[in-house]
Amino acid sequence: FFFSSTSIPTKPNKQATMPYHLADAKAETHKFLEGPYARVPKEVGCAFAASFLVSPLVSIIDKAIVQEISCVRSLTSSMLGATKEMVLKPKTFFSGLSFRLTFAVYFGTYAVANLSEAALDYIKESDEKTRKFYKVGAASVANVSLLAWRDSIFARAFSGGTPPAKTPVRTVGLFAFRDTVTMGATFWAAPKFCDYLVEEHGWDHHKAEITSALSVPVCAQFLTAPVHIYALDYYNRPVATTGERVQRIKQEMGKVCFARGLRILPAFGIGSYSNNKFRELFIRQPNEELLLSRRITRRITTFKEKMGGKAVATSAKDSRQE
Repeated sequence: FFFSSTSIPTKPNKQATMPYHLADAKAETHKFLEGPYARVPKEVGCAFAASFLVSPLVSIIDKAIVQEISCVRSLTSSMLGATKEMVLKPKTFFSGLSFRLTFAVYFGTYAVANLSEAALDYIKESDEKTRKFYKVGAASVANVSLLAWRDSIFARAFSGGTPPAKTPVRTVGLFAFRDTVTMGATFWAAPKFCDYLVEEHGWDHHKAEITSALSVPVCAQFLTAPVHIYALDYYNRPVATTGERVQRIKQEMGKVCFARGLRILPAFGIGSYSNNKFRELFIRQPNEELLLSRRITRRITTFKEKMGGKAVATSAKDSRQE
């Protein structure tokens, strides 16, 4: 959900849209004009909407991974079953534990990121390093802690144990370590790789940011997948030998890597993009032409002008025929 892309003007004399990556913390990239009482509810609303978009697919994939590792249900069967439930029984799906907990994770992450940026704007903090330290730090802590909490519940709910055992501290700690590595790949490795593509290979900066923001977290799954498998296997088989754990990691590595790589698109692309897009559409800024209300008004006006032009042309044609 930390999708990196820098908007570039496509037309002369027209202000570019704001960057669509959650880690952006520069004071000059958005310049929102609304005060805290008007802005804070909108920031929370944007986080809510973005979380609702990203959570269905992520919840389906993450639940399927738990069931695959725990030998409760195959990865494909679990994903297909959850997708079918979402389409045919949406009330059951969206009220289910998997969706609700995943929504809480991303809502918490986006809300903390948005509100921390609003607070930095309110105190007029302009130093980029300071802004990024607080915003990225707050969002990372929220994401890592919320995911560790959610996955500890996932382990109890979807591993098939009867009755569900308490999640060991080691398992929770491994979940937190897994996501810390992902945050490092997102906030440190991805920007470095972007700079490398631009400086050493002459890539367009926009394309380099998109490529690095999606490819680096995907590659990081080769490091985090074994940790994830070990964490869940320790929950399911606390007395298994080292050899048995290594065998389980080898057995599940390919599927889990694929599934965790697949979740990068919604988690690091759709969520971050939509969060900032909603903010651009609803929070007042110097370029008010980007606001949704202005866009709707402009399209209605254009439509009326076109219809008026057609009516005039039709009237003129009828007059000539007469």
